[in-house]
Formats: sequence, structure tokens, C-alpha cells
Amino acid sequence: MWLAIDIGNTNIHAGVFEGDVLRSSFSLSSSEPHMLHDSLAKAISTCSLKNSVSAVIISSVNPKPEEVLFECIKTRLHVSPQKIGKDIPVPLSVFAEYPEKIGADRLLNAVAAYERFHDSAIIIDAGTAITVDVINNHGAFLGGIIAPGMAISSKALHHATALLPEVSITKKPDTILGRNTVEAIRSGIYWGAIGMVKQYIELICKELRDTPAIIATGGSAPILAREIPSIASITPHLTLEGIQCAYKAWRERE
Repeated sequence: MWLAIDIGNTNIHAGVFEGDVLRSSFSLSSSEPHMLHDSLAKAISTCSLKNSVSAVIISSVNPKPEEVLFECIKTRLHVSPQKIGKDIPVPLSVFAEYPEKIGADRLLNAVAAYERFHDSAIIIDAGTAITVDVINNHGAFLGGIIAPGMAISSKALHHATALLPEVSITKKPDTILGRNTVEAIRSGIYWGAIGMVKQYIELICKELRDTPAIIATGGSAPILAREIPSIASITPHLTLEGIQCAYKAWRERE
């Protein structure tokens, strides 16, 4: 077995693979690095990983928990992790400026989307940030869009104003017009995100003169898919699938 780990801004997602098959997954918090030793120990026990993991492949956009997790893995699993972009390249042509500065998660999502569709695609990752990226029909990364996610929008309103509370966006507002401050914020953020992503899709299709398949991942993906019928599928483990593709391509070249 081997582990694929995606270290994000809010959460750490890990997949347990046998060969190319994802057998199970678990999540840890990346906002509390000091808790990672205990959290990882529990996950190792729950998933029966002790003495059975031959490799750990990590993708990271968050340096602080990454450093802690590397040490945890060495201590708990006795394996030296390999990092996407440093030890293992992303098997992807990138038609964008400064490819080395593009988040590994965005590139891995693109790899996984092409593995699924073998055609052009729009990839939406709705997490801490909302990213909308595009690959052409040859699987090359063309570029994308980065915008604040729903939770960030709520935090920004709260921290930048004197009286507005931070509001959790977990369900569809009952009405477009909020009858109190909390409802008004929830409606604004919810429908703002939906409208924003719809407009991105429309403009991308217009600019490309194409109607690519649309795939969504991330914690807010179900919300977007419920309101945007053109989203073809929700894939919770898209980045982990991308890590698997990159690791497989690297092994085959070695």
C-alpha cells in the first residue's frame, strides 16, 4: 500500500492506495499543525497502516503543516515522503506563465480530469479558494481563475466590518432576500458564489469557442453542482487521483 496526501489550506486529505486503486481515505486538519502527530497516529491505527505503507507521496500548498507532517510520517510510518513538484514531476504540459508558481493541487486536478475525460475540461475546485482551471483536448493546462471561497468571503466580511458576524454557509438560503443580517450575508455569499462560477463558465466557453466537460471537487462542490446543471460530475478525491496519476507516470519512467 502507499499513501497519497494533499495538504491544503484548511484540511489535509489522504488516500490509501493499493496499486492504482483508492481503497480508503481520511482527513486531518491543517489549521492545527501541533495536533498532527496525534491525528496521524489515530488514522494509522484506524486504517491499519502500520508496517504496511511502502511510499508516501505528498502534494502541498501549505508549508507549515507540510513540515510537521513530513516528520510525523518519518516517525510513525518509517517512510521518507516524496513531494510532487520536487521529487515527482506533474505529467502535464502547462501553457501558462511561471508554471513553477502554480499550485500543485490545480495541476494535479487537471491531470486527473484528463485521465477521466481524455478531452478538454473545466475543473472547479471549491474549497478555501474557488479555482476554475482549463485543459485543452490534448490535456495541456491553459490557465485558470482564483477567487475567494465561501468561508473566506464570510471571514472577510466579519473582519473588515465592525458589526457583521461570520456566517457559516452550509445550506441553500430559503429566500433570496434575507430577513435579518445573518440571512442577508448567507444569501449574498451563497448566490454570489453561484453567479460568479456560472459567469466564469460562460466566459471560458465563449473564449475557447468550446463546451468542455465540467468537473467539480472540494467541500463546496455539491452546492455548486446543485445550482449549476452544466457541472457533469462531482469527484471528491480528484487531487488524490492526480497524485496517483503522477506517481504512476513517474514509476513507469524509472
